[in-house]
Amino acid sequence: MIKIKYILLLLLFLTACSNETNQMVYPENDLPELEQVLKSKEAVYGYRSVMNKDDVLVSIDIRRMHQFSENKIAKNIKKELEEKFPDKEFLVSNDLKLKWEIEKIMKQNLKNDELTKSVDEIKSLLKEET
Repeated sequence: MIKIKYILLLLLFLTACSNETNQMVYPENDLPELEQVLKSKEAVYGYRSVMNKDDVLVSIDIRRMHQFSENKIAKNIKKELEEKFPDKEFLVSNDLKLKWEIEKIMKQNLKNDELTKSVDEIKSLLKEET
């Protein structure tokens, strides 16, 4: 009985410590430097981003130990990206609403006008206060 408890406890720890990361940029092959900046951040373990000609929306997943300073991390990433790409407007957040909307865009494989319309909708959604 004790052996079974130890095995279950060990399995619990192993599944809790998985290093699965979600890193996606849509459309693919755009701004590889964006991926480099996000991968270099220790506090960020996953991200999703959508970009059109003027705007880049980035949803970041922050490690648990860094969640107390998540707004500061998002501001630092946004500042660094704006310095590298002054011609683009960035919106960086760890908001679940942004994450879900970006995933929805990726599943639909939107192009040009539809993508621009969706990005504008997401920007207006994020400005809403609950």
